Amino acid sequence: MADSPVRVAFVTGEPTPYRIPHLRALAARPELELTVLYAAATVQRRTWRLEHDEAVYLDGPKLPLSRILHHDYALTPGIWGELERGRFQLVVVGGWSLMATQLAIAWSRRRRVPYVLMSDNHLLEPRPGWVRAVKRAVLPRLVPQAAAWLVPGSLARDHIVAYGARPERTLVFPLTIDVAGFGARVDALRAARTAGGEVVVLHVGRLIAHKAVEVLVRAAAAAGVRLHVVGDGPERQALEALASSLSTDVTFSGELAGDELAAAYAAADVFALASRRETWGVVVNEAAAAGLPLVLSDAVGAAGDLLRDGENGVLVPPGDMAQLAAALRRLAADPELRRRMGSRSRELVAGWGYESSVDAFVRLAQELVRC
Repeated sequence: MADSPVRVAFVTGEPTPYRIPHLRALAARPELELTVLYAAATVQRRTWRLEHDEAVYLDGPKLPLSRILHHDYALTPGIWGELERGRFQLVVVGGWSLMATQLAIAWSRRRRVPYVLMSDNHLLEPRPGWVRAVKRAVLPRLVPQAAAWLVPGSLARDHIVAYGARPERTLVFPLTIDVAGFGARVDALRAARTAGGEVVVLHVGRLIAHKAVEVLVRAAAAAGVRLHVVGDGPERQALEALASSLSTDVTFSGELAGDELAAAYAAADVFALASRRETWGVVVNEAAAAGLPLVLSDAVGAAGDLLRDGENGVLVPPGDMAQLAAALRRLAADPELRRRMGSRSRELVAGWGYESSVDAFVRLAQELVRC
């Protein structure tokens, strides 16, 4: 029947704290009957543990290939049976490097069901030569066969279009947060903050090598600013030792959530993410919603949409400690510049909530199933 909901399978690697609310917003739409299938509870050795109770978790061992592929490859042949039983009319495939996503594409082709390919990669990410060669060989054959494409922002759109996606069928389905709600929570906590004191630079993220937190620690020492590092991971001990050796003021808080995380943003003056590789970086959405000026490396995917160099922050090359320190020093010395840039951050992130992308996806799903 024309009014029946579209049966949609959303196949992806693992639950993430930023994607689950977005998927729940999709599932709440009466036009859709959404089933989320995860390859595993975690496939990237995350420190978080999340449960998306409405979802299906696939069983299977994992091959320890994280040093090569940046995640543990989950072997999940059972997805074929799940797709058969679901009689899905549309399949959303999150990426292409897991067995679950590869089999989802194969099933869609076999059953002549349209699939939508979702990718957050971008062309500015540094990749080994062999990875670039594999992508050049595989993606031009994989990408154009999709019925449509979902990306988190403009850099990812450029990437998928370069491999054959059609721009008019490439929709932004952002990695984001409740922008207005988070901003209001930060403002309420900021109202209690004592004026004056040291300038605080905030970093939020896992303490792993490609986040380049050691570069940020050195830059903070050179700029003479206080650094607050939120997050945990295998690099923490080395980073604490580095901060001690530099005699710089760095606070390591471990992982924070809820009001504790909002309070960290409320207490900060500048947000910095200096990653060498970052497909998006939802912490940038949080920082912009909190009204902070941004200092980002140009390897951060979110910088393509949420940073205007000179307007709401500063863009720096990844690994360039001197330029990073100069940006922090400049912002630390000018409260009015920080205020103006923070206000502009909020303007830029204001449209990055859930509603418009959910509406666009519903329209796309209905169109693809009618075809």
